[in-house]
This record gives sequence, C-alpha cells and structure tokens, in this order.
Amino acid sequence: MIPNKNEKPGLQQTSADEEMKIKKDSLEALNEFEAEIGYSFGNLSLLQESRIQASNKKTAFFGDAVLDFIVSEFLFMNYTDLEQGQLTNLKSHLVCDEKLEKIVKKNGWDDYLILEKGIAGKSKKMNSTFLEAVVGVIYLDGGLEPTEKFVYKYIMNRKEAEKAMKSLISPKVKLYEFCQQHYGGFRPESFMVSQEGPPHDKTFTMGYVLPKEISGLKTDISGEGEGKTKSDAETKAAEVINQQLIQIGIMDKE
Repeated sequence: MIPNKNEKPGLQQTSADEEMKIKKDSLEALNEFEAEIGYSFGNLSLLQESRIQASNKKTAFFGDAVLDFIVSEFLFMNYTDLEQGQLTNLKSHLVCDEKLEKIVKKNGWDDYLILEKGIAGKSKKMNSTFLEAVVGVIYLDGGLEPTEKFVYKYIMNRKEAEKAMKSLISPKVKLYEFCQQHYGGFRPESFMVSQEGPPHDKTFTMGYVLPKEISGLKTDISGEGEGKTKSDAETKAAEVINQQLIQIGIMDKE
C-alpha cells in the first residue's frame, strides 16, 4: 500500500563503511547525478544500485509500480470525464519504454548507467529500466512527496498529458469534431463500400465523404479504409480524409 504523501520509509543514512565501498570516482558521479535529478539522497547506496544495469531490475520493478500509482492518481484526479479504457491508454502512452528512454537520453542520464561487462551499448529497455529504478530509489529514500516532484518535473505533467491525449484521439472523433466546429455541426456518415470473405472471416471496406457543398472546396473529400471490423475500417477511412484536410492546410496536424 502507498503510504501517506508526507510519510517517509525511515531508512538509515549512508554509513561511513558504505561510503567507503563507493569508489571515489563513483561517489563523484553519484553527487553529479544527485544534482542532475534534483534530489539529495540520505542513502547513496540506493542511488548506486539504480545505476548498475546488472542488478537494478528489481528496483525498477518497484519503481514501475510507484510510477504507475503517481500517474494513475494524476489522471484520475484531472481527467474525470475519461472512461477507464481511455485513462489506461493515456497512462500507457505517458510512461511507455520509448517515452522513458527519450527522457533519459534528453537529460544525458544514460552516462550514469553502469553496464555489465561485455555489453557494448545501452538499449532502449536498459535506459527505461534505469529511469524506473531511479523512481524506485527516490521513493525508498525519501517517500512519495519527492518522488512526485521528480515525476511531475521530468516524466509527466499536464502539458505532456494534454499532448498525449490529443495524439490518442480516434481519427473518427477528430473528423467529427472538426466538421462540427467548421461546418455548422455537420456529421459525416460512414457507408459500406464492400465486404468480402466468409462469415467468420470478413473484410470490410468503409468510406466517408465530405461533400464540397458542405466544405466549400472545389471537390468532395472522400476516403476509404479496410478492416476486419466495420469500426476499424471506418477509423482508417476517417484517417484518409483527415490526412487530406491536413495536406490542404485546413486541419491541424495535432
């Protein structure tokens, strides 16, 4: 269970013996990394553990759970109009391996990751695991409050969430909203172009048309899409129209 935001796990400070185990060059690197992430550790051994690729997976497992909680709480409290599936998709987009890896690379934190002998380069998964481990050890050292500050500063904030939500909007919803806003509430209706295959394995082709009489353009804007369900085919058809509207400069890319 996640403790109170102001409650700290109460770990002991790094002992003199523990600090002696951290080589001078490593200690300098740890101090630099503390400055980079904006958090000063009571137990530097935790931070060192997060840096070692060979042994940080367990801490990353814990950090992933902490990150999941923080992001889930943020989305639950700030996006009350979204359904469970939409919240899940948004959360996955915000904390996926690709996103975490980009954060590590952008800040140059991959320089602090210590690889096992024989490993030539740092993969996307190694870097994302590293960041999850850092989240985990900040929580273990200082509790939820500094961990939230770190997450909100470097991983996820309202601006990032809004950007991610826009990218996850269904092409159909995007087309509907665009038409309603620009064309007096017009809502394009899908139509079936064709269906092929046996009943248990059909392929549908669906289409949309934005009539020139509605848009004021010289020609109709139309699009077709193919899918195993009508909904999937409609989504692809709507995306075809959206791309045309983007290319002629009347629909925003995002």
